[in-house]
Amino acid sequence: MRTFLNHADNAVLRLIPRRKAPAALPVLADQAVATTARSAAAAPTACALTACIAGSRATVLEVRCGDVEACRLRALGLCEGTSVDVVRSRGCTLLEVRGARLALGAAIASGITVLPVA
Repeated sequence: MRTFLNHADNAVLRLIPRRKAPAALPVLADQAVATTARSAAAAPTACALTACIAGSRATVLEVRCGDVEACRLRALGLCEGTSVDVVRSRGCTLLEVRGARLALGAAIASGITVLPVA
């Protein structure tokens, strides 16, 4: 524990060190290979919306952008769990969301994590 004294008002500040994270349990080699093979064959992995090609369908997992932008996107219907169709992905990303079309710039589209539907 480290202690600091503030001379202006004679206050004492004590800093308590952080606890160390528990060590991860060891994984057997056979389990790691089986898990990797199963996950690779099972389903597509999550990616940024900008990685989706035109004509694909995806489900929104996370919207990571500024609070104002995220609030506006949710008001337009683009929220977690929503299924979107990628109409165009050149320059800006053109989406079809619940019957409406939305055009998103590359900066905002890269902050949206989706799960492509196979």
